[in-house]
Amino acid sequence: METKFKSAKTAATIANVLRILSIVGLVAAILMAIGSFAMAGYINQYYQDPANVAAASGSLEADMGVFGFLPFDTLRETGNYGVFFGLQSICWGLIMALNVFLYTILKKIMVNIRETGAAFAPADAASYKRNFTILTILVLIVIGLSAGIIAGILLCGLYNVTMSKYQEK
Repeated sequence: METKFKSAKTAATIANVLRILSIVGLVAAILMAIGSFAMAGYINQYYQDPANVAAASGSLEADMGVFGFLPFDTLRETGNYGVFFGLQSICWGLIMALNVFLYTILKKIMVNIRETGAAFAPADAASYKRNFTILTILVLIVIGLSAGIIAGILLCGLYNVTMSKYQEK
């Protein structure tokens, strides 16, 4: 293996480890959501004590609210803490699923760079273009406008540089 592709092997290994950790996080989020919904009555009863609500104020203020589209304030105000934590866990699980998708694509790209010296073969170009578009939209929705623009520019640049290598031949 050439020296210039050792970093691609390292990046592929790191992407695989992060993908596995994201899968573990996804499974944990699903289990927490199931537990929160199953134990909603107990959780609601526990948080009826104002001292418990004060102790958990940090976790109760972490309102992901389905990525800002649907706020969960009404669930807290009505005392449905079990459903609140269950929906928060589902949001966390969605983020972990997006991470699994991201790291899977990243690993494929790094393995391809290591094996061929290019990010992807022309035959895979349409697939990667679709995945890059989906990924950019998801980053835009989940993280924000500036991160979405940066991701879009980087992915577009990677795609164009790689395709120009094939078009010159």
